[in-house]
Amino acid sequence: MKTANIVTNVVLAVAVIVLFVLHFSGEEKEEHGKEQTTTARIADPSGISIAYFNMDSVMARWDLYFEYQQELGQKQTELESDFAGRTETFNQSVQDAQYKIQKGLVTRSEAEQLQQQLASEQMKLQDLQNQYASQLQEEGMVKNRKMIDMIERYVDELSQAKGYSFVYSYSFGGNLIYGAKPFDITADVISGLNEKYKPGTNLE
Repeated sequence: MKTANIVTNVVLAVAVIVLFVLHFSGEEKEEHGKEQTTTARIADPSGISIAYFNMDSVMARWDLYFEYQQELGQKQTELESDFAGRTETFNQSVQDAQYKIQKGLVTRSEAEQLQQQLASEQMKLQDLQNQYASQLQEEGMVKNRKMIDMIERYVDELSQAKGYSFVYSYSFGGNLIYGAKPFDITADVISGLNEKYKPGTNLE
């Protein structure tokens, strides 16, 4: 009798263990299946939409960019004109000093003072030339960064409206060698920028 009870208890214990193992292995498979489904859903490329545009064309046909290029060119002309005027004044001072020294119209001490003064003025001119060049370069870089920022903000808005997942830009000789025409949104970017950022828009 006792032997029968022991056997029965062992059988029941084995059955419980089997059910326990089957239950949790089933949950693990289910969770693993869910994880695979989620991963597949995230990595599914069918929902990705890609577009591209030509940055050279955008810059060439964006009215605001053309306007700021003209402003930068005008600033360059003004600085070059100012520097040319200062250079002309300096050259006249050099000629005047040479005339006085050659004719003996100044003492040796005065001649030395003139030469030192001219050398100092020449160094100032060179410093001014470097200053103007750095100023133009910095202003050009800042304007370009502001224009690029405008393009990025507009393309972000366009992507939200059109559902683009990725938008690439390229220039002549860049990494993009070929792009199918249906994915080329250059015309849309140009028309949108000209509409959103018209000439006269303040970049500040």
